[in-house]
Amino acid sequence: MFDHDDLLVRVARDYYEGRLTQDEIGRRISASRSTVSRLLQQAQDRGIVKIAINYPWERSRDLEQRLVEKFHLREAHVLLGKGRNEDEVRQGMGVLAARLLDQEIKDRTILGISYGRSLACTIAALSPNRKAALTVVPIIGALGSENPLIDGPELARRLAEMYGGEFRYLPVPLLVDDIRTRDALLQSPQVFDILALARKAHIVLLGIGALGPEVSSMIWSGYLNERELAWVREQGAAGHMCGQFFDIQGQFLDIETNRRAVGIGIKTLTNMPLVIAVAGGAAKGEAILGALRGRYLNVLVTDDAAATAVLAIA
Repeated sequence: MFDHDDLLVRVARDYYEGRLTQDEIGRRISASRSTVSRLLQQAQDRGIVKIAINYPWERSRDLEQRLVEKFHLREAHVLLGKGRNEDEVRQGMGVLAARLLDQEIKDRTILGISYGRSLACTIAALSPNRKAALTVVPIIGALGSENPLIDGPELARRLAEMYGGEFRYLPVPLLVDDIRTRDALLQSPQVFDILALARKAHIVLLGIGALGPEVSSMIWSGYLNERELAWVREQGAAGHMCGQFFDIQGQFLDIETNRRAVGIGIKTLTNMPLVIAVAGGAAKGEAILGALRGRYLNVLVTDDAAATAVLAIA
């Protein structure tokens, strides 16, 4: 005979580990289903069974609602940072963005993609259980950074392969030496066709870059030196998307640097059906605010530190 605690352990193991139904357990111990239910509750009450909801990527519904209402967004997904370090927060935002992205991808979707560590985390978090006739296309030229795993061409390839789709390359740099060179590249058939396809994207996935000294500016490595970046800041730049700078009000900056960037152009984003931006950290507050004010996105995936900073500045 089992003593009562042994009985509770047996019932709990059969139910939680053996995946038996309460009716099946009842037949094993010659008891009714209601008796089994009471035994399971007793197992919890006496600490024999402890149930924990292991869901590390919780969201702030309050901050999400405030962002949606203030900036007329379609959606906002705000990760609760809970003291995590920068890499962990980026991983969490990637999980939230991946869930959202997977819901939106359908057959014949054209998806435009940018670059960055947050997007790399998003793609790493994807685990699609289906195939889709997806076409992934870069929306800007290549960074040529020291870490090709976060560059647009590699992200496009990885994302397309996950769904069994197709991808395109944009075989040009992000920033060229002068406006004449940019204009010539944009008229070349290969570049023209790729960017024309990118402008037809049903979904755009991109980040929001900032210019503060505490925020990495690896995108501009090899393109702009510190003196040139300082000059861009002096012109009022708060952030950048699509390789082009805007101020805290979201206004496109009329500077030569913006006219040398190769891509679909930041202004195109305002006419795209779904633009998902993934960016977090309090240091990006002004950049995210400028992007929101410029209406360059309609879905934001961020963290509570960035969301709080945006709302405080606004």
